[in-house]
Amino acid sequence: MFKYLPLWANILLGMGLAIALAVAALTYNNLHDIDRLTAEAEHEQLALYADSLQAEIAAETRLAAAMSTLVANLPDIQSHFAAGDRAWLRAALEPAYRKLHADYGVVQFQFHTPPATSMLRLHMPERYGDDLSGFRHSVVDTNREREPQRGLEVGVANLGARGIVPVAWQGRHVGSVEFGMAFGADFFANFKQHHGVDAALHLARADGLRTFAGTFGAQPLLDDSRLRAALAGTPQLVHTRLGTTPVAVYASAVTDYSGTPIGVIELVRDRSAALAAIAASTREAWLVAALVAGLSLVLTLLTARALERRIRRLAGGIKQIAAGDLSHEIAIDGRDELAALGHDGERMRRHLHGLVGEVEQDARAVDEAAREIAGAVEGQAATSSEMSASIAEITSTMEELSASSTQIAEYSGSVAEIAKRTYDDSLQGAESMQQLAAQMEEIRRDNQHALAEIVALGHKSKEISKVMEIIDTVADQTKLIAFNAALEASSAGEAGKRFGVVAAEIRRLADSVTDSTSEISNKVIEIQDAINRLVINSEKGSQSIAEGLEASSRSSGLLRSLVEAAGETTSSAQQISLSTQQQKTASNQVVVALREIVTASADTAQSVQRIAQVAQQMTQLSTNLGQRVDRFELGAAPAADTRDPA
Repeated sequence: MFKYLPLWANILLGMGLAIALAVAALTYNNLHDIDRLTAEAEHEQLALYADSLQAEIAAETRLAAAMSTLVANLPDIQSHFAAGDRAWLRAALEPAYRKLHADYGVVQFQFHTPPATSMLRLHMPERYGDDLSGFRHSVVDTNREREPQRGLEVGVANLGARGIVPVAWQGRHVGSVEFGMAFGADFFANFKQHHGVDAALHLARADGLRTFAGTFGAQPLLDDSRLRAALAGTPQLVHTRLGTTPVAVYASAVTDYSGTPIGVIELVRDRSAALAAIAASTREAWLVAALVAGLSLVLTLLTARALERRIRRLAGGIKQIAAGDLSHEIAIDGRDELAALGHDGERMRRHLHGLVGEVEQDARAVDEAAREIAGAVEGQAATSSEMSASIAEITSTMEELSASSTQIAEYSGSVAEIAKRTYDDSLQGAESMQQLAAQMEEIRRDNQHALAEIVALGHKSKEISKVMEIIDTVADQTKLIAFNAALEASSAGEAGKRFGVVAAEIRRLADSVTDSTSEISNKVIEIQDAINRLVINSEKGSQSIAEGLEASSRSSGLLRSLVEAAGETTSSAQQISLSTQQQKTASNQVVVALREIVTASADTAQSVQRIAQVAQQMTQLSTNLGQRVDRFELGAAPAADTRDPA
C-alpha cells in the first residue's frame, strides 16, 4: 500500500482501515436498525394505543346500545311511548337518567319518533318536537331499517358515542330510544391516565380539521397534509417535539356509526426514555466497536510482525545466496505459501551448490588440460625449432653437394678430354680420379646423413600429427564442457549469466584451437609428402653416388692401364659425365625440396606459437573461472531434500 513503509505497517494500515470501515459500517448499520426497530416498535405500540382508543369508544357505544335495548324492551315504556305519554316517560325515567349521568357518564337519553323527530330528551326535557333528520342519520337509519345503530355521530350536543335501538309496541314500530355516553375531554383524560399517552380527536369540517377534544393544546401537532393522509386511511407516525419534550405522534382515522371517516385521532407519546436508551445503546455500540477494532488491530499487528519475521528470514537466506554463500540452509517452518517459497529457495540453493561444485571441478580439469596442452606445445615448439635447424643444415649440405656435382660434371668433361690426351696426362687424370673418389665418398656420406635426417624429420612430423590429434581431442572435450556449463548457466537464471559468459569464451577458444590444429595438420601432411619425395630423390642420389664411386674405381683401374685401355677410359669418362649430370639434377631437386621443408617448418613454428598462445589463454581463462567459482562458499555438500514443500 505504502512502498516506503515496512511490511507490517502496510498490513496494519490496510487491515486497520478495513477493520475500522467494517466495524463502523456494522455499528452504523446496527444503530440504524435500532432506530428503525424503535420506530417500528413505536408505530406498533401507538397503533395498539389507537386500537385501544377505538376499542374504548366501541365499548362506550356498546354500553349505550345495551342500555337502549333494555329500555326499548320494557312493556310500560313501549306502551307509553306508543301513546305519546311524554310526562309519564319523564317521571318514570328521569331519576334513573340522573343516576346514570352521575355515575356512568350518560349524557344523552332521548326518544325519537320516525323518521327522526325528538319526542323526549331526558337530558333536556323542555326541548322536544324538533326534526333531527337533517343531521341525525343514525336515527333515520334505525327507524327506517328498524335495526340498532351504534357509534360516533354529531348531534345537537356535538359529537357523542351513541347507541340507538328501535322501539315497537304490539308489533308496531313506534320509534327509537337512544343513550349517549360522555365523549370529550374527560374521555381522553381517562385514556391518558390509563395508558400514559396523550390523545386528541380532530373532526373534519368544511374549513379543515378542528380539534374536538384532547389532552394537549388546541391545535394538532401534525400538519394538515399528514392529517388528511391519515383521514384518507393511511396512518402517520412523526417524530417531533412537544415544547422541549421529544415525542412520537401517531395519527389514524376515526369513523362514525356507518364506517365513514369523520376525523383523526392523534396519539402523542414521550420519546425521552426511548431516545435515552438509543443514546446509551449508541455509546455502548461505539465502545464495543472501538474495543473490537482495537483487539483486531492488536491481532493484526501480531500477525503482521510474525509474517514479517518469517519474510526477513527468507530474505536473509536469499541475500546469502546472492552474496555467494551457499553453505547455509534456508529454513522456513510452516505449510503456507511462505514455507513453500522457502522450500523452493532451499532447492535452488542445493541446485546451485551442486552446479558450482561441478563447475569448479570442470574448471580444474580445464586448467590441468590447458597446462598439459601448453607443455606439449612448448615441447613441440622446441622440436620444431630443432627440426628447422636440422633442415637448414641439410639444405646447406645439399647446396654444397649441388656445387660439387657441378664441379664433377666439369671434371667429367675434362676426363673425357684427358682420355684423348697423351699418356702424360693420364697421371694427372689418376690424381684427379683419386680426388674424385674422395669427394664422391664424402658426397655419399653427406647424402646418407641427409637421408637419415629426412627420415627423422618424417618421424617428427608424424609425432606432430599425434600431438595435433591430442589437441583436437582436448579441444572437443573443452567445447563439450563449455556447452554443458552454458546449459547449466542458462538453467540457473540470472545467477548463472557469468558462468554462461565464461563457458562461451572457453568454447570460442576451443574452436580457435581446433581451427589452428587443423591448419597445422594440413601443413604437417604437406611436409610429410615433401619428405617422402625427398627420401625418394635422396635414394636416387645415393644410387647415383654409388654408381659414381664405382665408376671412379673403374677409372682408377683404367688409369693404371691408361695406355693399354685409352679407349675404355674414354668410354668410362663419358659414363662418369652422364652420371654427374644426373647427380647434379638430383642435387638441385633435393635443394628445392629442402627449401620447401624449411618454409613448411617456419609455418609449423608459427602455428605452434599460436597454439602456445591459445594454451596460455585457456590457462588464464581457467584461472579466472576458478577465481569466480571461489567466490562461492560451498561448505559441506547438502543432503537430499526430503521435506514436503506443501
